[in-house]
Amino acid sequence: MNENTKGIIFILISTLMFGSYGVWSKLIGDGFGNFYQGWTRALMITVVLFPILYYTKQIVPIYKKDWKWFGVFLLFTSGTQAPIFYAFNNMDIGSATLLFFVSMLLTMYLFGIFFLEEKLNKIKISSFLIAIIGLVITFKLSLVSFALIAIAMAVLNGVSSGVEVASSKKLTGNYSALYVSWLSWIIILITNAPLSLLLKEVQHFPSLSVIWFWQLCYALASLFGFYLMIRGLKYIEASTGGLLALLEVVFGITFGILFFQEALTPQVLIGGILILIAAALPHFKKETK
Repeated sequence: MNENTKGIIFILISTLMFGSYGVWSKLIGDGFGNFYQGWTRALMITVVLFPILYYTKQIVPIYKKDWKWFGVFLLFTSGTQAPIFYAFNNMDIGSATLLFFVSMLLTMYLFGIFFLEEKLNKIKISSFLIAIIGLVITFKLSLVSFALIAIAMAVLNGVSSGVEVASSKKLTGNYSALYVSWLSWIIILITNAPLSLLLKEVQHFPSLSVIWFWQLCYALASLFGFYLMIRGLKYIEASTGGLLALLEVVFGITFGILFFQEALTPQVLIGGILILIAAALPHFKKETK
């Protein structure tokens, strides 16, 4: 298996995990505060990862030359959990996903071009335009139906996630993907916990309850989703990874049909097909050269 294929597989699995975010967010609902669910999930993940990293000796000092990129990565990572949780619970999943992906994809493209020296060719431009058309067809978004803060949170999460995953390419050459992922959850813990306390969110004690089971599922999806995304971006370009990540929309629709009995309308079917074409086009071109 070549590196490009490996990268595609990793990112496809990660999109499956990310596609479930709306499901877990809706199931948790207002049972947990926006920052509380973020820091407790981060705590669960960091505790699980620490012994693995320690015994495999993946915890290493950060080189001085990488401080700048780690700073960028961690800064934007801190804004990737609470905003989307808020958006999912104050908008429908489809609309929040549309805003999130449009902003994330555009951010990854711009970051890849201006900071990673990636070239924007005709294939990528065509894929981007097809993806946008597919998203618009899939979700007939009416922004006036939602509060401005919910819209802003979805966009903020998209921008933060776009910089986060794209900037990780500057780090995974010298550090393991698991280590970089662990550091991302540490910064989420460090930033979200004080905000949760400052906003006086209820600090629930862990218990054997349904809501904590959903939180555990959310944590597992977060752990594997982000780790595999970073691993995948080691082998393919950030902009191409952003296009593949659009498949999260398709998975999100599928989960909605399976778990929430949402209808598969003609526009959803057509939009989903266009998104699949957009995600596959850059790789089809490579194989036919």
